Amino acid sequence: GGGDGGGDRKRGRGGGGKRQYLPGRGSGQINANQKHKTHSMERLRNPKIKGVLVSCDVRFESLCASECIMAFTEYAQMRYPDLFSKEEQGGAAAAAVDVEAAIAAEAAKEKEERHFQSVNTGVKGLVFIEFTHTQMSPLDLCSDVVKQVKATGHTKTKYAVRMTPVLASSYASIDNISKAVEPLLSEYLGAGAEATSYSIVFKKRSNDLNRVELIDKVAGMVDKKHKVDLTTPKICLLVDVLTNNCLLGIAYDYFGLRKFNIQELAGIGIKETDKKEGGGEGERVKAK
Repeated sequence: GGGDGGGDRKRGRGGGGKRQYLPGRGSGQINANQKHKTHSMERLRNPKIKGVLVSCDVRFESLCASECIMAFTEYAQMRYPDLFSKEEQGGAAAAAVDVEAAIAAEAAKEKEERHFQSVNTGVKGLVFIEFTHTQMSPLDLCSDVVKQVKATGHTKTKYAVRMTPVLASSYASIDNISKAVEPLLSEYLGAGAEATSYSIVFKKRSNDLNRVELIDKVAGMVDKKHKVDLTTPKICLLVDVLTNNCLLGIAYDYFGLRKFNIQELAGIGIKETDKKEGGGEGERVKAK
């Protein structure tokens, strides 16, 4: 019942077999009908799961997941070159001009998905990209993405709106969240960490968890030398409740980087680039 009209929307927007070209990726492209395998939302119950929660238009969740996996792979190859073989790095951009090249490109895609995989969140308009390699940090890769977008005005993703790094998960109850967040607080806002300012950013979807009670509980676990700052905190503890799952993350300069909103940052980057190049108001509105 809820999917009525979906096919018409897709056809009306050039769906079918039309290829979707990703901005800023040259020959990089994905087929609208070619989907990455999406894993069950049960994976979000794994307390050690790491990845990035991405918001997007509900109509383009599959395309968003695909483009994010491509983008994260590209950034990961730059930050963690030792994790990728030479064949893998070359194969990802191989042009499928004959059968051998097509096979090599498909093999590269499979390797790409070993590092990143899409997980169902149970919430429309939200996709989760799991990082399967323990050496990769969602916090570092997310920071690489948003800082480059802000600096250049160009984004490698067309459908992603906001990215949220996730470093832990738990069942969505105050007791369970308190236990799951303890290691993060110990590392970033504990007695051994350098004194800093922080804020707790809480979002919930399809859940009636008490916001004030949870924030008070978690804030009480933070070492007293760290001070609350609700406007320009250096560190944000991110708490995202999705139905009965809770995803926990950390972000630096979260508000300064527009709460990791890719599309807002692209607009800032374009204005800054125009200033450096001596342009006027800047006619470009969106990153191409």
